[in-house]
Amino acid sequence: MASVTELSPTRPALPPLPVRPEGEFQVAYNPVSAAQRVAHYTGLVSSRLLWLGVAVVICVVFWLVNGSSLGRVGTLALFGAGLGYSIIWLVMALIGLFRARRVLASFVPGVAVRINRWGVDIHGAALPWSDITAVSARQRRLSAYGPDLAVESRQGQRRSVPWLFLDTLPGSVDAAIQAYTNGTQRLDISRLDH
Repeated sequence: MASVTELSPTRPALPPLPVRPEGEFQVAYNPVSAAQRVAHYTGLVSSRLLWLGVAVVICVVFWLVNGSSLGRVGTLALFGAGLGYSIIWLVMALIGLFRARRVLASFVPGVAVRINRWGVDIHGAALPWSDITAVSARQRRLSAYGPDLAVESRQGQRRSVPWLFLDTLPGSVDAAIQAYTNGTQRLDISRLDH
């Protein structure tokens, strides 16, 4: 059987995947969730624009049919109520799209978290287990990123990465933490409920 490079000699061979160090759990960045949010809000903006157009047509037709009996105040109330609702929803969708694009633009490929017997490395900042007081999944209020994986040290340092960017679930991270600390540390998910 021929290899891929033999079948297409004009294409260069792909570099090999990086070898993971033995005894280390790595969590890579994953842009799929952030890209899905951008696609969702893009569709939402399109939908809101369509419904705003429908609202304009309905208001104009109603005004043309009953405009003389409405008067000035009635006309303003018609357009204010008819279009105000659609405009508010459009603005909310635009804000969501802006925030989702900002999140996607801040994405950096590579390894986000490394967990091993020595400690935890988030964004290249390594903390040994002896300095770590808590590893938690916590919800930030009004965050465009959603909940975080946060590591807190005795010195008060907090390193965090949004779960939105990670390619694994909290249960896998919890299992790795328990395995590498012989059960002395756990991922605290109690802050997600508050």
